[in-house]
Amino acid sequence: MMKTGNVILILAIGIFVGGVGHAVFADGGTDKSLKVFSMVYALIQKDYVDPLSSKPVLTGAIKGMVASLDPHSEYMTPQEYHELEIDTKGKFGGVGIKITTNGDAILVQAPIPGSPADRAGIKSGDEIIQVDGQSTSKLGLEKSVHMMRGRAGSPVTLTIRRKGAFEKRDFVLVREIIRIHTVHVRMLDEKIGYMIVHEFSEDTAKEMRKGITKLLSDGMKGLVIDLRNNPGGLLNDAVDASSLFIPSQKVVVSMKGRRQYHAFHSRDDSPYLHFPIVVLVNTETASAAEILSGALQDYHRATILGTQTFGKGSVQTILPLFDGSALRLTTARYFTPSGRSIQDYGITPDVIVKQIIPKNIKSIKVPREVNLKHHFLNPDGAESKVMIPAKNIQYHLPLGRIPFKEDNQIQSALRILNRKIAEVASL
Repeated sequence: MMKTGNVILILAIGIFVGGVGHAVFADGGTDKSLKVFSMVYALIQKDYVDPLSSKPVLTGAIKGMVASLDPHSEYMTPQEYHELEIDTKGKFGGVGIKITTNGDAILVQAPIPGSPADRAGIKSGDEIIQVDGQSTSKLGLEKSVHMMRGRAGSPVTLTIRRKGAFEKRDFVLVREIIRIHTVHVRMLDEKIGYMIVHEFSEDTAKEMRKGITKLLSDGMKGLVIDLRNNPGGLLNDAVDASSLFIPSQKVVVSMKGRRQYHAFHSRDDSPYLHFPIVVLVNTETASAAEILSGALQDYHRATILGTQTFGKGSVQTILPLFDGSALRLTTARYFTPSGRSIQDYGITPDVIVKQIIPKNIKSIKVPREVNLKHHFLNPDGAESKVMIPAKNIQYHLPLGRIPFKEDNQIQSALRILNRKIAEVASL
């Protein structure tokens, strides 16, 4: 089960495993603040209405401290860290549902084709109100996800509310090993190939190359890469994916922090440079997906089409701790090959085409980075260049797949690619 939509936005674009050094405090008032913290903790332990275990109190304090930094830094308990590791591997025991949130509601964005949830008839837009009889509104997203995952062969009961069909209904599902294939391809017509990249994981670049090989054998002359709703993933995997389309040794992305600077170069000796590309993006195209979009745009390798992307331009480092927990800490900002920061601002498409959502497809409002509490400002001041104040925009995204022939963004991409192919043929 993959967490998507509003919640997936906390996922790091880069995971770098390392140790934790000694803390150094430059603030002269730190000792006073730590003394106040100790006094508050002692008063809670002594006078709170019920006896408390120290672990949840201290965990809550650490989580609050880290959450005050920015939207993407996070203290993860051992269980939460384990869930993150599962997410990045793309294989786990579960029921096969991609989920999103709308306020406190947990919604099915889409069942994974062929999964237990898909076979049982769970649909996009369904609200998950209980897991094994426990309310998801009380459990929260992380605990709900944890309860839906588990050993393959074990059962779990999801209580679903579906508007217009039934008030609520129980679905008893048997967990299976769910393997997430992040890339799917098909031909849109006799010349145009289509590749959707759902997220970035260890095997994404390999899946992309395999998909392109198949499309070329089917007669592909131009390619649509669909990065809409792609929340990102691992930084190195975004570099590998970008390297498929950029000449070797070119800068794909660079990152700059207080203690680090590093430029990542394309590293594929046989990139695809001979066919035109259109990349589809929207407001949920984030982090690693923005790295790929920005690199292809800077090298004029692709036409970017759609709406302004999410705007996550920060790098998170995973720092494992001795008890199995971990700190996900923002340690750097990343920049496109031309030196642009997309923080808050996002990638501006070369061709702006707003998604038209058919009346029979449900939609959901979603935020961008600029809407998140404690977000970083763009270091170049690019946020002020947004033509419409970003915080006043309501972004609507479809729940479920719009048929290709009704998807106006795909149809616009087809027209652009067919025109480019015709221009080359006429030379």
